[in-house]
Amino acid sequence: MAKYGIAAVFGLVVLNNIGIDITPLLAGAGVLGLAIGFGAQTMVKDIVSGILFLWDDAFRTGEYIDIEGTMGTVEKISLRSLQLRHPNGPVHVIPYGEIPKLTNHSRDYVIMKLRFTVPFDTDLEKVRKLFKKIGQEMLEVPALADSFIQPFKSQGAADVDDVGIIVRGKFTTKPGAQWAIRKEVYTRVQKAFDENGIDFARREVRVQIPGMDQTKNISDDQAQAIGTVAANATPPSTPPKILDPN
Repeated sequence: MAKYGIAAVFGLVVLNNIGIDITPLLAGAGVLGLAIGFGAQTMVKDIVSGILFLWDDAFRTGEYIDIEGTMGTVEKISLRSLQLRHPNGPVHVIPYGEIPKLTNHSRDYVIMKLRFTVPFDTDLEKVRKLFKKIGQEMLEVPALADSFIQPFKSQGAADVDDVGIIVRGKFTTKPGAQWAIRKEVYTRVQKAFDENGIDFARREVRVQIPGMDQTKNISDDQAQAIGTVAANATPPSTPPKILDPN
């Protein structure tokens, strides 16, 4: 490397001696050196950060991680960056130096908490027993039982809103199995509610017109007016955020 530097200096001296202005060359070399310096600084930062992450055993190949909202399975770990395969297929290449923090979803165990909204007049004790029954039945399925650490069970009423009572259930599984088990829980809860006459709460708008006899049929104009009021009173729905890697 030193011989190339000596050759470059010698070449500049020769050009200067034969009358060629080497000032632009020196200026260009300075800019190039500055750019290389900044690039080297960034590279050193990435490499050092990567060494520290690997030293802490923050992630391994095949694990599902979340880096500030960028999620995926660790597909490749290189010298200065890692590659995440998103559940939809794209690959994210993230330099280690740009990782402020990360969340690893593939270590030891995963606790999944699910929320269900039921009408205000629902028998919560009946819901609790149904959740417990679902959890026990899933433990009897060999393909699911091996993934459970703790079965699905009720956590009771978690909150209320203007629609109904929010009941919560949870289960604990081995990392990676939570998504398939969550789908199965949703399916079984929906079936159990249907078989036991329990409805999921739905947003509805009730319109009361002062002076109108509730026992009589309403006219078309009144029906149209009520429909307009209901449409204006119903907030737009927000699509759910899907985090399922499967």
